[in-house]
Amino acid sequence: MILLSGPAGAAPADGVYDGFDCKAPVSDQRVTLRGDRISYYETSCRLTDPVSVAGWGDATLFWAECRGEGQEWRERTLVMTRMGGDLIVVGDGWAERYAPCPDRKPESE
Repeated sequence: MILLSGPAGAAPADGVYDGFDCKAPVSDQRVTLRGDRISYYETSCRLTDPVSVAGWGDATLFWAECRGEGQEWRERTLVMTRMGGDLIVVGDGWAERYAPCPDRKPESE
């Protein structure tokens, strides 16, 4: 589970999620939440400064400090789950939905 300090409450639990197919051995649509990190196919971000979004369940707004493909950047990122366990990730001008992959463990991704 993501450990939060400050004004944030519960955030989405650690897990592996995929936009298309959890059973595929490799997927560029796979996302892993583990501790204070969210990892994509070729990018990993450290999630900092969590703030709960009042009235939105586990929705938490972070600063994401990211590295990938030879670049480094920092951006605001909203992470939440919806009914059914799907992970929703929202950034500046984009949003993605990922289904949970219960047979995959974050420590093995």
